[in-house]
Amino acid sequence: MATANIDPASVEADIKSRIGEMFERYGATFVDLASGKRHDIAALLEFYGAPLRFVGSTFHMVMIDDAAITGPDGMGGEIDALRRAGFAGSALDRFEIKLLNPQAALVDALWLRRDDAGDLMARFAVVYLVTLTPGGWRITSAVNTSE
Repeated sequence: MATANIDPASVEADIKSRIGEMFERYGATFVDLASGKRHDIAALLEFYGAPLRFVGSTFHMVMIDDAAITGPDGMGGEIDALRRAGFAGSALDRFEIKLLNPQAALVDALWLRRDDAGDLMARFAVVYLVTLTPGGWRITSAVNTSE
């Protein structure tokens, strides 16, 4: 029986493409939720995997399950706060994927958040740990490394 010739470079390119596509969908979903165009907060579970760890300059939180992710003390609260602040959109200014292995990658992203007047609300960098779960690629950790 012959074994297939697998090109590691093409495997890496395929994985990076899948992660890139996931982040495109993630960005669009997050913007729609935070701008009030959508209200199905559970849609974020297509992108986040529990337990989900977020680290920032003033906080460290672990959301242990889906309810914690979508709840008011998790991403649900972040979405609500952005709605109240007049959030209108986010754009990636930098997006780099470093594959750690076929089931994990680091994503280095620089986000630009704008309000409904088009003014810059925030510019911040995040390093995401993205892992392959039974449900597909999911963000399992995020560290704000603000520039």
